[in-house]
Formats: sequence, structure tokens, C-alpha cells
Amino acid sequence: MKVHFHTVKLNYKLLICFIILLLVSSCIGIYTFTNASSYEEESIKLPIIMYHSILKDTSRSGKYIVTPSTLEADLQYIANNGYTTITMTDLIAYVYENSVLPEKPIIITFDDGHYNNLGYAVPLLKKYNMKAVISIVGKYTDTFSESDEANLNYSYLRWKDIEELMNSGIIEFQNHTYNLHSESNGRMGCSKKLYESEENYRKILSNDIILLQQKFQENTGYTPNTFTYPFGSISKSSLPIIKNLGFKASLSCSTGVNNITKNPDCLYCLKRNNRPSGISTYDFFKKILK
Repeated sequence: MKVHFHTVKLNYKLLICFIILLLVSSCIGIYTFTNASSYEEESIKLPIIMYHSILKDTSRSGKYIVTPSTLEADLQYIANNGYTTITMTDLIAYVYENSVLPEKPIIITFDDGHYNNLGYAVPLLKKYNMKAVISIVGKYTDTFSESDEANLNYSYLRWKDIEELMNSGIIEFQNHTYNLHSESNGRMGCSKKLYESEENYRKILSNDIILLQQKFQENTGYTPNTFTYPFGSISKSSLPIIKNLGFKASLSCSTGVNNITKNPDCLYCLKRNNRPSGISTYDFFKKILK
């Protein structure tokens, strides 16, 4: 039988190509499996606690107001149980830059920017060597910056207070809208109205959020990297808007503990646990950390 040399050579090349293809496929499979495994290995549990106003007057305590003594008991619990407070920037750096987080991280947040956060919360954070995140409503800050009122019972942080706290290294500030923390405009927070066009919603939400970003830049030289939803009202249309505006994360009011991986998508609509009065520190943390 006559064998053609060029045929044998061609078959040999095909065999080599087939072997290479198998090797590449195997490597891809191993890489995919390893990646998936590493995602699992690197995932961490992250509780986020949400506070609002801190007042000594117990008659005003409620769902969104706790006393300084309650806050201190909470901070003691956090310290005694091995948790270390981090900021949103720390969390974002972990996901995007592979920076290191403490073994048991936790984030303490305060919404709205009440002046009593400075009067009562900050001294306690200093005492326990902790950090926290305050998300301000720009309109409130502008109003009290203009009047220069500083009353623990009803005032909000002024721009000079914010700059002072930023320089202290204790507080990180984030965007809680400029003037959408209200129901007077016919929408709940920054939710999308029924039958509202995507274009109109995008314009209203973007303009409001950008205004506060600009205010931060003008008054502090800083740009927030996290958006905090007022009332936790989230429209699915808001996510691409938030991302397009450059925010690396967002905070919701949904309860639970977050599972953080190296996937940036896990940083959006992070769960938080509102801290009300009327429940002991032990019972509150037992409930959310179970």
C-alpha cells in the first residue's frame, strides 16, 4: 500500500492541534474551578448597623432615635466580640484592590447627618477607637450651614462640622441625596414614580445626586464613593444611574448580613440593620448576627 507523506504530515499536525486543544480546555476548566473556589474561600460576612439620631431624652427614643448609653453599650458589645469597624472605602478597596480587611469587620452607619452625631456619637467612637460612616442630606447641611445653628436636639451637621470630622479620621461621609429625603415631592425618597419616563427619572435623580457631590467638592475637596438610599426605597432603574455616576457601592435598608466576595456587584444595595430603642444590646446583636 502506498502512503503519501504529505497525508501523514497533515494527520500528525491535526493530532498535535487536538492535544493542544484538550490541554487548553483542561486548563480553562481548572482555572474556572479554582476561581470559583477562591471566590468561595474569600467571601466574608459583613454586618452593617444603621443608626440615625442620638438623644439623651428617653421620651424621644423610638425606631430611629437611641440614647448615648444604648450606643455605648452597642460599641462595647462590638469591641468585646472581636469586631473591627471599617469604612466604605476600606470595603471598596478590599473588593477592587485586594487590600486586607480585619478578621471580623463591621460597619457602623449614621443616616441624615444629625448634629447630635457629633455631640454624642463621635466622643464614644473616639473612646472605643472606632470609625463610622455618616450619610448626609445636602439640603439639611446647607440650611444649617447658612443659619449656623448647632443644637443637639434638632440641628444637622454644617459643612464646617463635616470638614472637621473628616480631618479627625473617625468619620467617613457619603451621599444620601441633596433633597430627595422627603415625600413632599410626590415620590418616596428617590424611587421612580408610577408611569414616570425613564428619561425624566434619570434626569431628576442624577441632578440631585450630582448636586450633593459638587457640594462636597466645593466645601471639603472630597467626593463620596457610596450612595445611601433614603428610606431604603430602591428602584431597579436607579442601579445603572448610580453606577454611571461613579459610585462603587450603595447602602439599602434591607435587613441581614452581607456576603462579600471579590465581585464588585456585591457592593450594591448592601443590607443594613436599623438600631431601634426598646431592645437590649445583647438581643439586638443576637438577632442580626444569628
